[in-house]
Amino acid sequence: MDGGYTTKGFKMSKAYLRRRQKILHYLQDTPEASVSELVKLCAVSPATVRRDLLEMKSEGLLVRTFGGARCATQQSLLLRTFEQRSMLQHKQKMAIAAAAAELIEPGMTIAIDSGTTCWHFSAQLKQQEKWPLRIVTSALAVIETLGSVEGMEIHLIGGRFRVSNLDFCGPMSASGFSNFHVDAAILGCDAFTPQNGAFSLDLDSVAISQAMIQCSDKRILLCDDSKIGKKSGYRLLALPELDCLVTNRAIKTLAQAPYQVIIAK
Repeated sequence: MDGGYTTKGFKMSKAYLRRRQKILHYLQDTPEASVSELVKLCAVSPATVRRDLLEMKSEGLLVRTFGGARCATQQSLLLRTFEQRSMLQHKQKMAIAAAAAELIEPGMTIAIDSGTTCWHFSAQLKQQEKWPLRIVTSALAVIETLGSVEGMEIHLIGGRFRVSNLDFCGPMSASGFSNFHVDAAILGCDAFTPQNGAFSLDLDSVAISQAMIQCSDKRILLCDDSKIGKKSGYRLLALPELDCLVTNRAIKTLAQAPYQVIIAK
């Protein structure tokens, strides 16, 4: 039995200290890790990982989240802004992000939208070792997640900074994407209807999404099932422009869709 765990007190074995270092390094580079991710990372049982996380929490090294953990020292503007939103449909967003990242091949040029699912998608590119990639984005979340990864060439599109979404928007941002040609645009949305396309709550987001659509060969929409069938104010993507929808649940209205539908496990 590894580690000498007791109810009151914790004997720190060398194996635990090695796992602790591994987990902390991983959490420094990943917005949040699930227990299953850490099981693979450390090659131990889920019970061992949960005990490790419990001890690390008591040491103040991490914060437990639903189904996983994040580093206690990560208090960046990104986490303060996105963390609460990320918890909505969290498992679904993580699954969608992982499935979408599998569509990306090293050597591609891709544009990445802002939003929490696209943030998780960026982390999955790193976890799945998809480099080298050329990335075009107006989202600071992408920069923070992938900026330190060797092999990721990142082009940040500037403009008017929007702190609520941690991205740049406005005419300068929209025109900036026209300087690039990308293999795929990774898009988020606030609502999606199988008959009409994807929608957003604000015009600034629409302008950025449409600029990404115009410079891309393929358009991939990341949309969890809570947004399907909802209505929102402004259309950002018409059905003829959509190549692939990645979601988390099979819905009857998507059965005859004229675009590829990927159901994330």
